[in-house]
Amino acid sequence: MRVKILYNILCVVFLSCASKDEAEKNDPIYRAAVVDRFVDDQNLMEEILGFNKKIIATKYVQKLMVGRVTVNMTEIDSFYNEHKTEFKRKDDEVLVLVFKKLNKNTAIKIKTTLDRNALDSEKSSEMISNNKPERAVFKRRNLKEGLSKRLFGVKKNNSLIIQQDDGFTVFYILEKFNKGTLKDLVFVSDEIQAKVLAIKNHQLKEKIIDSLGVEYAKP
Repeated sequence: MRVKILYNILCVVFLSCASKDEAEKNDPIYRAAVVDRFVDDQNLMEEILGFNKKIIATKYVQKLMVGRVTVNMTEIDSFYNEHKTEFKRKDDEVLVLVFKKLNKNTAIKIKTTLDRNALDSEKSSEMISNNKPERAVFKRRNLKEGLSKRLFGVKKNNSLIIQQDDGFTVFYILEKFNKGTLKDLVFVSDEIQAKVLAIKNHQLKEKIIDSLGVEYAKP
């Protein structure tokens, strides 16, 4: 109850979420606090002021950080080369094209076309363009035993059909990877970009806080 009251008072007094009259009209808990003169409690006001200062400080630092951090491919490459052990596979994986929610005839047609023609052939390319499959990576341990055996039992550049509740699904095997092998940069570039961005954001944040601390320190 106290947290609810604190939040409402903070919105009204410091963040201009609504006028005092509107708050009293729309929030019976706040109205009760006003009638009881709870809002005049000095300790409460100091607590609210402390909350407000923290919010303003946090938002101000965020404002100063906007647009100042970027990550380029050189940084991504460097991080990858310096942390390769982090990108070794911890399980067997299979890279597939997944064609979902098909009727039986379409599923058979897709499987036949892909199995009999190279993936970059005109027939396969047209089939892929028309049906727009998803590209996905599956880890062995995340699959049910039956599906795992079937997916990992199919050779590269071949496909299989599985009947599911929403129709037939075709899985085309693009590549299979063994546990312990190194992931290529193309598979982890987004992950690395996020990590480097987080590191640089943290460094910039600390730099801004230190700079403001020196510039506006009390004499």
